[in-house]
Amino acid sequence: MKRCRECRVCFGRNNSLEESVEKSLEPTLWPRLRLECAGLNFKRHQLARLNLRFASLISAVDVPEEGDSGVERARAAVEQATERLLQRLLCTVADLDSRFATKFLATLASKAERAEHRPWPGRRFHYMIRLDSLSWPPLYPAPEADSDFDNGETEEVASSTAFFDEGEAGVLPPGWLRVKPAQGAAQQAWAEFLTPSGCLRRDRVVERFAMLLSQAAGTNTNDSETDESRVCGSPGKVLDAALLQQLLSQIQPQHQLFYGPSEAQRCRPPDPRDFQLAVVHENGAGPVTLHIGFLAPSLQLAFPPDARNIVKVHLHVGVALSGWPLGPSTFPSRLPLHHPLALLAYQSTQNGYFAVAAPPPPNLRCEERRSAWAAAFPTLELELDEHFCASSTPRRTLNVLRHLVSRMKKEANDDDDSESLTTVDDYTLRTLVWQQLERWTSVNAWEPASLAAHVLLALDSLLAALKARHASHLVLPDCNILCQTPLDASLVAKYGDHEEAYDAAMVEDTQLVMDCLLRLYQAGTSTSPLPQGVSWDGEEEERRAAALEAALLRRWGNALNTVSPLPPEMLTSSLTRFEKISKFCCGQDTGDPPTPEQFSSRQLDFLAKLMLEFLRFTKCCYAPQYKEGNEAAVDVGSLRCSSGSEETEDFLFLLQAVINQALGSAAHTTNSKQVKRRCRQNTRRAQTDKQQVWQEVVCDSVRREPLAIGVLQNEMALVRLLLKWLFKATELAPRALKRRLANFLTQLWATSREAVWYLPEWKKHRQEAQDELNAMAAFCTMLLNSQEGWTGVAVLKDAAEKGWSWAKSAQSELVRSGCLQFVLAPAKGVVRRCDVALAIQPSPRDTSPTQVSKQVSRSRTLPAKGTRPTNISQGALF
Repeated sequence: MKRCRECRVCFGRNNSLEESVEKSLEPTLWPRLRLECAGLNFKRHQLARLNLRFASLISAVDVPEEGDSGVERARAAVEQATERLLQRLLCTVADLDSRFATKFLATLASKAERAEHRPWPGRRFHYMIRLDSLSWPPLYPAPEADSDFDNGETEEVASSTAFFDEGEAGVLPPGWLRVKPAQGAAQQAWAEFLTPSGCLRRDRVVERFAMLLSQAAGTNTNDSETDESRVCGSPGKVLDAALLQQLLSQIQPQHQLFYGPSEAQRCRPPDPRDFQLAVVHENGAGPVTLHIGFLAPSLQLAFPPDARNIVKVHLHVGVALSGWPLGPSTFPSRLPLHHPLALLAYQSTQNGYFAVAAPPPPNLRCEERRSAWAAAFPTLELELDEHFCASSTPRRTLNVLRHLVSRMKKEANDDDDSESLTTVDDYTLRTLVWQQLERWTSVNAWEPASLAAHVLLALDSLLAALKARHASHLVLPDCNILCQTPLDASLVAKYGDHEEAYDAAMVEDTQLVMDCLLRLYQAGTSTSPLPQGVSWDGEEEERRAAALEAALLRRWGNALNTVSPLPPEMLTSSLTRFEKISKFCCGQDTGDPPTPEQFSSRQLDFLAKLMLEFLRFTKCCYAPQYKEGNEAAVDVGSLRCSSGSEETEDFLFLLQAVINQALGSAAHTTNSKQVKRRCRQNTRRAQTDKQQVWQEVVCDSVRREPLAIGVLQNEMALVRLLLKWLFKATELAPRALKRRLANFLTQLWATSREAVWYLPEWKKHRQEAQDELNAMAAFCTMLLNSQEGWTGVAVLKDAAEKGWSWAKSAQSELVRSGCLQFVLAPAKGVVRRCDVALAIQPSPRDTSPTQVSKQVSRSRTLPAKGTRPTNISQGALF
């Protein structure tokens, strides 16, 4: 029987495809797993034993040691002191040079990663220094004439553009770009950092920032209050990069509420003279590293006795950009619409990306190297990390890979103090897991029993990447992430050349990964004990948990088939979807696609949300990134046109975008070697001509049939019309394209059939989040419109009693610290601080008329949770 090369799963020769798929749905997914690059075959019992071994390793790493509560408190205090000191330094940097002002301190680690228990030292401190004067979206939109906070100035809102330029500025390697400030005030402000072609020089920007940071470290602190409208002085302004972009693009400045410093922090702010500080950078290459030495005896408990009391903080200077890189092979452009992560990917990419001050590697050709900035996508990456919980199989796979990579060097050579690979960093491991998520789309492929299979497949992919000297970036496949890992200076000095040292490190890492796979193969067959410190105490629990989840998945599949049955022409077996996907991977035909009438109303509702996000992402990619003056962000809302011809052209734009995406994803899935063998140059040209003629015929057919009035404003009607024309386009398409479109529609039907049951919960979460934002916006309006000295304690207490999450969090913080400060910066140069203390709350026994009059009536505060909030006027407050 022919084996599917895309899945790399070997089925038995005497078993049919359906029987093999049925066996793969058992707790151990793969009867036999073949690693193509390593040349190893793992059987079912080997995978089962490795599953238990990996589960025991994860439990041993995740559980902290007993009796270390004081150490954990000291480590938390070190992190808090590090962030407060860094905020203080950045405020001083902004006072020295306003071009380097940043209103927020963005972390490059998700909340889950920061909360995970990791050995100390080794906790990574990576922060993004966002240059607000060049970044999108701007902190404050263009001032309007009727704005309450208009100070009369008409200052230009600076914006920027980034492009992959191969013209006047020179050739750029994949994954790098150039930043060009907008003409006008922004270009004049950054004139000393520009090249003759108008691009921003990375090396000068980093050198200037490092010099300002050094001056801030030696400057006496100023006890005056900071301007929170332009600097990050409040503790509540430390957030991850994904949340930062969402905050600036979705919430107005007057509705952004932050926690201010506590009373103790205001009495004694962090002073750089209380620390040992050193600023390190290498001529604009890479991030600026800040070495912080702690002198307080209470904080020295956080460090091991034999380690220095020093924390390294890496500061990445970056510019936030709008849009998204174009190209059929970029992510998520290559992601098919029927992929389970399509909705999440299309949403997260609408917040833009970053240009980070990092130079290209020395072994890559690059002209005008000093103006090259690295493209970074923390918004997408953090969203993918946050989407999965700590107990999910993708997160467990990443934890196992981290543990194995950290032990490779030590197990290979006990005399070597290094415990990690040279050219493989944590970002490479995360990329391997993301690529596994993109490749395996079935829910059954990520059950707990598949942990060992995903770890082995990821290690095999890493081995193939090391042999090929190329590991593809998630968003930009042509970008090599292996060459971006900085090599040790001693290794470069040993070989005398960076390229020779890079090749030698690749060879060594390849051997280490291969040795690790061989040891795992032996561990799966032998009955040797686990490493020291790891036990089999959780073996029975792991077996029961895996069996329970596998049984639930099978029951879920049966219930799904009962509630939402398959169409008559697809009832060949209960595993038709997996059979069709496997046939499609092998290049076989899957039959006729489902008709538009076979899509239920729930499926249409899900596809409407998916198409809307896909349309927004498409407009975000094609939107002009170069914006002049006060031009706001490009409107990516729903289509609304007046004339019928414009509605037809808008619908054609959406139809062509979906067809191109369907053909692109199908071509990406099909085996390219088979296509090259079957198609010659003249055949490909003929197919291109046929495709162009076919698309013209489809467009003419759509233009001949007038659209109904208001069809673009009705999501359900729009999706029905889109499916109708996709089905007609499939019937009119040539044979090769017809098969690919039919497979696309079939998989779209199957995915919507499964995902539709999660749509109500997804809508509920989005609605609850929007209601929380509306309630907090009403509270911010109260604080801004109230008289000086009004604290809003009664309103906050009333909001917490009504169930608002943000109010409960603020109330818990108020009870814990006893005093809380709210900070609002509705406009540039306008800051409003509100101190809240428990002492000013009236006692429940005090019912005097004076105290009652000071309380705000519940009917005049915030609405109850679950109701639509109303606008609150200033007169209703008193």
